[in-house]
Amino acid sequence: MLSSHSICLRRITTWIFLALGSVALGGAQQVEPKAPANQKTAAAKAQAGITFTNVAREAGLRFRHFSGASPEKYVLETMGSGAAFLDFDNDGRLDIFLVNGSSVPGNPAPKGTGHALYRNQGDGTFVDVTAKAGMASEGHYGMGVAAADYDGDGWTDIFVTGFGRNILYRNLGNGTFEDVTAKAGVGGGGWSTSAAFLDYDRDGKLDLFVARYVDFEFARNRVCGDNIRRIRGYCHPDVYDGLTSLLYHNQGDGTFQDASQEAGIAAHTGKGLGVVAADFDLDGWVDLYVANDSVRNFLFRNRGDGTLEETGVRAGVAFDDGGRPQAGMGTAAGDYDGDGRADLIVTNLDHEYNNLYRNLGAAFADLSYQTGFAPASIPLVGWGAEFFDFDNDSDLDVLVVNGHVIDNVALLRPEASYPQPKLLFENTGGRFREAAKEHGAALSQPQVSRGAAFGDYDNDGDVDVLVLNLGGAPELLRNDGGNRGHWLSLALEGTKSPRDAIGAVVRATVGGKTLTRFLTGGGSYLSASDHRIHLGLGAAESAERIEIRWPSGALEVLENVPAGKFYQVREGEGIVERVDPVPPKL
Repeated sequence: MLSSHSICLRRITTWIFLALGSVALGGAQQVEPKAPANQKTAAAKAQAGITFTNVAREAGLRFRHFSGASPEKYVLETMGSGAAFLDFDNDGRLDIFLVNGSSVPGNPAPKGTGHALYRNQGDGTFVDVTAKAGMASEGHYGMGVAAADYDGDGWTDIFVTGFGRNILYRNLGNGTFEDVTAKAGVGGGGWSTSAAFLDYDRDGKLDLFVARYVDFEFARNRVCGDNIRRIRGYCHPDVYDGLTSLLYHNQGDGTFQDASQEAGIAAHTGKGLGVVAADFDLDGWVDLYVANDSVRNFLFRNRGDGTLEETGVRAGVAFDDGGRPQAGMGTAAGDYDGDGRADLIVTNLDHEYNNLYRNLGAAFADLSYQTGFAPASIPLVGWGAEFFDFDNDSDLDVLVVNGHVIDNVALLRPEASYPQPKLLFENTGGRFREAAKEHGAALSQPQVSRGAAFGDYDNDGDVDVLVLNLGGAPELLRNDGGNRGHWLSLALEGTKSPRDAIGAVVRATVGGKTLTRFLTGGGSYLSASDHRIHLGLGAAESAERIEIRWPSGALEVLENVPAGKFYQVREGEGIVERVDPVPPKL
């Protein structure tokens, strides 16, 4: 065990390296425990033939992200933006929203730079409908996106965070959107990052949480780098003060009230980048987890009385296993080990490691090394990530997208690279095996990735991935072959609960075991994923029983639900629609 002197010395060394535009070495690496040979062989056999193919260009995504990269090395330029899968026109197909940056002093954005909305045409392609939808956003330096029906009118709305201000686009139901930010009172201020819709007070209306990062302004840009070699680099966030996050209460009349102070959120200053909302303690009230950059992470436990208590340290999810804060970027929640509780992942800088916190009920344990989740992440800088069952074998895998923060990192550390490959962790019975190279060249192609959204955009029964790359083109990673395993998909529609049913907990009995899935708010990094609950069933041809605990507290039971279909389930009415998947691709 390291002495307190050694820990302090390592912390100081880390800060020095980061201030120079580099990253300090972490402590001794732990060795990944080996899974039994027969377990690895079985896992490899089951996954054979599944590939992720980047079809963004063929699909018609002509978008290019603009970061504003400049010689002044504004920290804003490094953070990138997010992406969303959503069905804005209620045709049963996932559309795409991509967030863009904008001008910085000395580097104006090209004319027409802005966020983009693409409509899914149902044949594998998308068409840009941004102008038709009335979503002009030129001049807005965007960061994150959250998508949900906040006003309960049956149409999905879009909230975009950004540097300086946020935007709420209300879906008018006719293919167009209205900017209602001022009326709704959610313009914010400062530097907002990830956002999550949730019903924190269980009044049947979606509230809004907005994470904020650091107190940065262009006029107060700090100069950092290697003074000896005269190499300028981006500053570490330590040189800027953090900000408090925002919690908006939905008033039910199209407006929100800032409840940050009364709910207890404003009492905690952080450097928030990722957020996920889920019921971590299974008490029926949705909690919030915030990944903070280089300061302790927050777990806001919902007390059920309109207030949230910050319990990150007590719960064991504030620091790494050595008691140190890491550079939290992305985060996600899911039950990877099948015990019915929502576990957590957090992505971090290189020479740290990505965290896997197992939910033990009363607290969490950092099992990043014990499960094989940490070692592969140490050389990489992680951002967007999610639990998802890419192979439909009934357990949750994890994909992490990567890319360094520092564009000239190779000058400072020749062994490091700016673009980096992705990581795909296959769940092999509660342990993870990194296997990106086995599932298509697209996962190994180095990119400077940031946001990542997850969803079955082509409705063929397996989960695809949308990636926003900093200063580049997006990737649409089509899952080819994942639908060989049995599956079913649930679109939950609340009645007493909010229409999107964010906060619902689904338990399915499949082949004698129970699968638990959480409909979370937020998740990944700056991005919004498909709200449908995708259940891989493995060899089972049906789910014997599905229990849905709605956000309202109501319990609904479905019996003997056949595999291979998309189901719409309405609170209090059960299954109201069944849709077959799209025929397999040639």
